[in-house]
Amino acid sequence: MSLYGLTSEQQLMWDRDGFLVIEDFLSSQEVASINEDMDQAFHEFEVNNRVNPATGQLNHVKQICGIIEYGETFAGLMEHKRMMNILRDMIGNQFVMIDNDALLKPPGKISHTNWHRDTTTRIFFGDKQAPFMVKVFYFLSDVPYDGGCLAFLPGSIHMKDEDLPKVEKQEELPGHVRMNVKAGTAVIFNGYTYHSALNNFSDVTRRSLIYNYAQSCLRTWPGYEPSEELKAGATSNMRKMLLGVTPWMTDAKAFEEEDAAASGSKMMMG
Repeated sequence: MSLYGLTSEQQLMWDRDGFLVIEDFLSSQEVASINEDMDQAFHEFEVNNRVNPATGQLNHVKQICGIIEYGETFAGLMEHKRMMNILRDMIGNQFVMIDNDALLKPPGKISHTNWHRDTTTRIFFGDKQAPFMVKVFYFLSDVPYDGGCLAFLPGSIHMKDEDLPKVEKQEELPGHVRMNVKAGTAVIFNGYTYHSALNNFSDVTRRSLIYNYAQSCLRTWPGYEPSEELKAGATSNMRKMLLGVTPWMTDAKAFEEEDAAASGSKMMMG
């Protein structure tokens, strides 16, 4: 099978573990620029007394639901070319954006959630199982071991609900792995993977951007619907697909522009 964004080793890790860590996905310059724009977005959110939809608001964090409405930095990252090809290998040729957040997890805060799956639904294309949804975290700060890590139970995508361990304290789950990663790391996980946010016992604020992609049969989660202005400004096939402006159900039209551009570049170089 041809791969568009993953290596064969990454594909095996993804299928086995239900998550994938890609270090240095964003450069230090990109991280600094995005952090600056993220600070401005939170300033705008606060001075304008905006509120998050009840359907998306989490406890014990500072959050902006629908961060793609706060500038091209965030809308552009939603359709990052390399990530789109990675997702194409994971989820298929057509998918939509169902929610997106900017998240600050302050020091000394308890977790907003315990161990869970984001979805209990599995989907099959023929005899091949595909993720119902895939979530991407871009970490914009170094995350220490006790810094409120995103954590996974490797291989839990192959486990039945009744076989999943239950604990009262997140950190006590046997066999879990913590995403104590460097700034610029992208972490991708299957919505069926058992995961949690741990408590932030450190003196560091965990900074991240979160984009949730799903099969094109789904609609954007309530409260995250893109604005008419954002949809009207969508000119590429990719952005139209992600925002649900033009949903393609059975082909790879959203990737045609990128494929054509790549072919044109090769011809010019030749």
